[in-house]
Amino acid sequence: MPTFEPLDDGVEVRGSAILSIVNGVPDAFTGQARELLAENGIEDPQPDEWYSQAAYLDAYRAVADRVGERTLEQIGRSTPENAEWPPGVDTPLAALESVDDAYQMNHRGGEIGSYEVVDGDDGRATVRCRNPYPCVYDQGLLQGTVEVFSDDYASIDETSDRCREDGADACTYEVTW
Repeated sequence: MPTFEPLDDGVEVRGSAILSIVNGVPDAFTGQARELLAENGIEDPQPDEWYSQAAYLDAYRAVADRVGERTLEQIGRSTPENAEWPPGVDTPLAALESVDDAYQMNHRGGEIGSYEVVDGDDGRATVRCRNPYPCVYDQGLLQGTVEVFSDDYASIDETSDRCREDGADACTYEVTW
């Protein structure tokens, strides 16, 4: 599954999720993030509106090309800080288990992929990410999710035989904290 390519035509992303590009970069780059979104057909995104996932992924690709992949990791890391969490989510494992719920709520219109905790206990989880977003974004998202609900630093190690960047269907990460 190639990154930056929607799994299905017609998939849309909620504006509040799209704003993670703007909210996830340092203040000095906020204007540039908005320009990259606009260049890809998303002008002045509104939190409750829906936008083309293909355009959103094109904006992610532009961020990677022009600003750098590590910026995508930072966007991923900051996403959980700006997210609303379901009641009762108060541990890193519970938060990781709810990432897919949030992902499903912010995407619509076809096959979007998923985040799945396939194994986990206190201090460790194995998470399978099957979606079109860049791997470095997912690594930042998983790290940020743990760190919102823990005072510990999260470590992310890819355990997949093949990565989505190499055409695999999913990437699997061992997350420890």
